[in-house]
Amino acid sequence: MHTAKPRALYLFNPEHDYALANNSEHFVPLQSAVQFARDCAPFVRYLADIDNVLLFNPYDEHPPDLSALGEVKTHPWGWDRLMRRQLRAAGLPEALLPTDSQLDSLRGLAHRQITIPAMEYLRQRCPELPLPATARLLTHIDEVEAFIATQRDCILKSPYSGNGRGNLYAHGEFSPTLRRQCAGVLRRQGALLAEPLYEVVQDFAMEFVTTPQEVRFCGYSLFHTQHYGYAGNELRSDADIERILSQWVDLSTLESIQTALKDFIQEAIHPHYHGCVGVDMFVYEADGYKLNPMVEINLRMTMGMAAHILYERFVHPNSTGVMRIEYRPKRGAMLQYVQQQPPMTCEEGRWREGFLALTPVSEETQYCVIVTVGR
Repeated sequence: MHTAKPRALYLFNPEHDYALANNSEHFVPLQSAVQFARDCAPFVRYLADIDNVLLFNPYDEHPPDLSALGEVKTHPWGWDRLMRRQLRAAGLPEALLPTDSQLDSLRGLAHRQITIPAMEYLRQRCPELPLPATARLLTHIDEVEAFIATQRDCILKSPYSGNGRGNLYAHGEFSPTLRRQCAGVLRRQGALLAEPLYEVVQDFAMEFVTTPQEVRFCGYSLFHTQHYGYAGNELRSDADIERILSQWVDLSTLESIQTALKDFIQEAIHPHYHGCVGVDMFVYEADGYKLNPMVEINLRMTMGMAAHILYERFVHPNSTGVMRIEYRPKRGAMLQYVQQQPPMTCEEGRWREGFLALTPVSEETQYCVIVTVGR
């Protein structure tokens, strides 16, 4: 006799990284983040592994009452104090919400400084690999100035930010504008992570999931950036992604990194957090092709994991595609754009070729998660 799965509550809170940085349940997201969340909330239905799904969008004019749900498993994009307050205000029982100590633990792990022990762990486990320098944690403006003086080009990362936002760039000089920006991050978040700026050839990630029972490697995601921000994920099989990466990196190297990362997550993250773990990486060129396996660790759902799930569940095995976020701020522009695209055709119940908006589109829509698939 099969036990029925509990109902699942899915939430899209793309303002999560900023809410973590603010660390207050009264944080007020930027209007653009609210618009993004409102427009794209239904997208997460594609990520659910069961049919009995309820979507919750706190920015709806009339969000649902969650007090009578009974047993439910909650799946936010990421946990933070703002999300907990929004769910509590909608009536979700306290027993189903994370405690203060759990949120504090998660926020500590989500700080970008976790990449420092993670990189050192990889260095010890894979001494044969030519890994790049470990990021430096800088807590004073004089340290920032000294680091910039030693580098021709470098990147300065806020401890809490995502999708390329919150990064500052220096090219040999510490301008007054950059000094003011760095001082602001130090004042608000207490630190900056500093690294050399590399000539990136290909961005990708390894996607893991931690459950109470185990740490599991789920697969790869291959993504692109534009102007240092997220531009989209490719919808491809893991074997296809490995084939692409093997142009620059031996598959044995990827396997060694994967094994070591799984052990690091088991030791450092698994005791405190259960959910998606995305580890961003890139191949870069410096006297040949090299791998930076520790760019960022995301303790939340990621667009990379979403793309991996979409490919596995919906894309025809003889097709590939792209998932991206489309933004059209002018009223009616998104609807007009979507209506002009070729419709998605399916074969054997899977996406074969065409265009599909994963979220409803109206005259008011500004953001839309879309996929394009081809043979």
